Amino acid sequence: MHRGRFLGSRSVGAAFLLAAASSATPAVAGSFTSDGTFQFDPLAVARLGFEAPDSADAGATMAADDHALEGGHVVNVLKLKGIALPVTLPSVRATYRVSAWIRGAEATVSFELTYSAHKDEVAALYPTGRITSDGWVEVANDHLRVDGVRVKSASIGLFSSDGAAVDAIEIVPDGDATSLPAVPNAPCQGASDASSCDVEQVCVWSSCRNVGGWVPPIPADRDDVANYLENRLKFLFGPYLERAQDFPAVLVSTDSMRHATDRYAFWNGFLTAVRKLHDGHTTTSGLADFVVENPRPLSLCFLEGDADLTHAAAPKDSEYLDVLVSHTGADHNLGLHAGDRLVRVDGQHPIAWMRSLLAVNWAQPGISNHTTFAELSSTLQRMISRYAGTIEVIRCDAQTSICAAPETIAIGSLPEEPAGTPLDRVTCDNRPLRHLASAPKDHATGETVYSGLVQDASPAEKIYGLEWESLYTTNGVDGVAADLHAAVAAWSSDAKGVILDHRTGFGGTILAPEILWNFSVLSHPNDLYVDRTFSTEEQPAPAAAQALFQAALSGPRMQYAGSSSPNGDVPVALLLTEDVSASDWLPQGMKGSPSVKLFAPFQTNGGFSTRYAFGYWLGVGYIAAVGDDILPDGSTHNGRGVDPDVVVLPRQSDLLVGKDTVFEAALAWVRAWQKP
Repeated sequence: MHRGRFLGSRSVGAAFLLAAASSATPAVAGSFTSDGTFQFDPLAVARLGFEAPDSADAGATMAADDHALEGGHVVNVLKLKGIALPVTLPSVRATYRVSAWIRGAEATVSFELTYSAHKDEVAALYPTGRITSDGWVEVANDHLRVDGVRVKSASIGLFSSDGAAVDAIEIVPDGDATSLPAVPNAPCQGASDASSCDVEQVCVWSSCRNVGGWVPPIPADRDDVANYLENRLKFLFGPYLERAQDFPAVLVSTDSMRHATDRYAFWNGFLTAVRKLHDGHTTTSGLADFVVENPRPLSLCFLEGDADLTHAAAPKDSEYLDVLVSHTGADHNLGLHAGDRLVRVDGQHPIAWMRSLLAVNWAQPGISNHTTFAELSSTLQRMISRYAGTIEVIRCDAQTSICAAPETIAIGSLPEEPAGTPLDRVTCDNRPLRHLASAPKDHATGETVYSGLVQDASPAEKIYGLEWESLYTTNGVDGVAADLHAAVAAWSSDAKGVILDHRTGFGGTILAPEILWNFSVLSHPNDLYVDRTFSTEEQPAPAAAQALFQAALSGPRMQYAGSSSPNGDVPVALLLTEDVSASDWLPQGMKGSPSVKLFAPFQTNGGFSTRYAFGYWLGVGYIAAVGDDILPDGSTHNGRGVDPDVVVLPRQSDLLVGKDTVFEAALAWVRAWQKP
């Protein structure tokens, strides 16, 4: 039984997202007697005290505990394991306060609802300020909407990165149908549908989803919290170009927090401000991205290119490149195939539509470069399912190269898939084809490095390929380092040409690019990374930045690329499309080497920084870039990207007949290369 003292409602030190936040005393909750004994709220419709032996799960163990908050047992959530505890709710429409007490470490506690064959709603619980002297912390969220008539299942999800004890979970009514939307989870026509959804709802997967529970309540000291979070971005965010270009729009979003009338608008105002920083290292995330399930999954991938067969039917956009189908799975592909064209989404060019999602899409990819959009193209597969009402496509025949008239597909009319439906899933990696025998047919490279002779050349040509995404190694030996060293050793033995296919680059550390630089690049001072050091620091004058660069030449902070004796006898083609961080530094270090050519449709991401990650109880998170990069001429690099030596756009006519335009151009150059 609980023996600690209840210390009342006080500010919980949220050293991550909400360091200044506190919340009002909850209206309904379990209470403590004068001797410190916890008592469930008598109005609770569900109570979990973990006294029954069947409370244990694969992700947790039930254990006797002298300091249990309620009764004599707790659930110990195991490190990096999850557990779902089913609860039964009344068959009425109402709102509820859901709470739990945790001890020992941060834990994610979620309230999850299923109305269909999938998880449809989720709410995260956050600290209320109520704590006890022996370390129990209450997490809760209130006014969580439940249509009890339709609920198929309800559960409490528990997860902890470090392992934590949980006790005394309760669900207490705090409202009724009068505070709920007239039509719960109404059907809607995509994120641009402004009329179908209620306050604290967003159209996701063609239904109005309740998003109020994704975030904490509005704090009592809302202006102080808004000021604090705005200043965190002002003081911390490092890239100079984005600071100059994007901060006016950022401040509009943080200012909206001071006038927000609901909790989602308040917190999303800050998260939208983060996304407006327009940076490859700067993103937001939420629990819903990991819990709420897609009832209409798609298995097809898109990339930007030249729709050379269909400009008569759908002219080129004045601002954006055409969007083409790159490759698909065997099913769930809308009957589309490589070479078909995505013309519009909800009446907009696909890239314009993706950019319009900034205010609602917590998973919006970050791009430092303001003129390229590969990260948006490759996520269309997921975002169309999630946020689109209709798409307009053009189908083409591979045998005749004749294309049909534009056709409209209503995403909401697609059938919902039963849970567990098989899906021939493909990864969108900007590669229409894989060119190594070992490469996976579903394009799911992940952390693996694939290498060997390219299949498009004869063995006698000795043209080697490398297909990989990650550049992560902590010490030049672990991670991908061993595979990269092995590949370089093979090239050094007998290669007559190398094609590095890094068309999706996750980034990593600078130690991985060094392995590849050393093979083909003569050592040279490449760049100087600088962290933001004081709050008023802005874009340095070129002369001042150049002086910093020169002063660093003799010190350890200078980044050198290459080796004293590179192999100048082997041409190296580097293929790029989507990249960030170390995957930006890789082409930067290779640029200008006489035996290297960069092939890409446009500049790289331009994410020349590092980042800090922040999270609040794993329910809301964001990542922010904190530095910039100085080049020898005194220019700063973050946000500008690396220009390709050869600009190559994937062509619709090539995709239709199974040709990879970018790879074909690189292969032709490698074959024709002659040492200068």
